[in-house]
Amino acid sequence: MDIQEKAKEIRQSFRLLMNGVTSQSMREKGVNYRINWGASLQHLQEMAAEYEQNVELAETLWKDNVRECKIIATMLMPVSEITKEKALQWMAETTTQEIAEIATMNMYQHLAFAKELAMDCIAMPERMMQLYGYCLLARGIASGKIMLDNKDRECLLQYASQVLIGDDVAL
Repeated sequence: MDIQEKAKEIRQSFRLLMNGVTSQSMREKGVNYRINWGASLQHLQEMAAEYEQNVELAETLWKDNVRECKIIATMLMPVSEITKEKALQWMAETTTQEIAEIATMNMYQHLAFAKELAMDCIAMPERMMQLYGYCLLARGIASGKIMLDNKDRECLLQYASQVLIGDDVAL
């Protein structure tokens, strides 16, 4: 089966996982996707486990503005294949906090350059990039994978103090 056929098979299987109540609730809260089937993370993890990690398949699914495609893409992307440029590209293409948190959990926290990526992101002016940076730092510090030196802590405090005086609750 080629990549397009696998992607089509994955897309078609979302109908079986459809949860209209969840999907409607997300829309009412302003979480908008072209399509949102409302599938649970557990169901998507089970589905992704049926496929081998594959860059091409992950990138094909990521291009869809479908919640479930984006989530499964983060599960199917081999972490060893993610460059800083690819990470920044996917981060810039993210439009929801949910995807940012899931992508960080599934991919970015496992990168060898996670600390560098996180520190770069918190310094960026785009809200979503900052969100990624803080999510990545929180996960990395909590797991012991990211250790901050004095310079890093000083930088983090500088950016975090600006966020704290703002009104963006997610940040």
